[in-house]
Amino acid sequence: MSLSAEQGDDRRFTPTSGTTAGWIGLGLAAAMLVVVLVDDQSVGSLRFSLVVAIFGVLVWCYMLRPRVVIGATEVELRNAFSSWHVPLAEVRRVAVRAVTWVYTDDRRFDGVAVGRPARSLRPGRATRSQSVGLPGLGGLTMAEQPAPPRAHGDLDANGVADFVTEQLLLAADRARATPTAVAPAHRSWARLELGALVLLVVAFVVCLLV
Repeated sequence: MSLSAEQGDDRRFTPTSGTTAGWIGLGLAAAMLVVVLVDDQSVGSLRFSLVVAIFGVLVWCYMLRPRVVIGATEVELRNAFSSWHVPLAEVRRVAVRAVTWVYTDDRRFDGVAVGRPARSLRPGRATRSQSVGLPGLGGLTMAEQPAPPRAHGDLDANGVADFVTEQLLLAADRARATPTAVAPAHRSWARLELGALVLLVVAFVVCLLV
């Protein structure tokens, strides 16, 4: 289940699935690193430790790092190794299926953090806001939506997906009502995670050659 935390004007939504498994995997990786490095300081143990560290970085990037961050002027769709930053005033439609799709007039941006379970995507089981947006774009307007749902901490994955959709479109409506100068849609890279992964892989290759 995805939980959000407000930081200033930002509302952050964590992944709707895999979070528990991710933290367990990260904890096991940390425990194995400590045990191996304490009990055995050979080249073989160093190689194993580097593999475990690479595994830990990948678990973090794919299972724990993704977010949907709704700010005052833009939405950040944070993925494993990069993020899309989309001005809220340019958002025209939001669709949440296996991943979150945010549409502008020009293109679609993907975010993997919030999605619906596969069973709810079967034909005949569509939920009310898998696709919501402005009139003429294949969706519903916010005025056609019912009252806001209860606190999303009590919702299942489909409920969270609906909640994120509504929050995104409400934030987009507010951004269009009070236009401000913002950077165009762009991509940023997870430099810390990518740097750590490259260093670990290079160190592993060097250990194999020793």
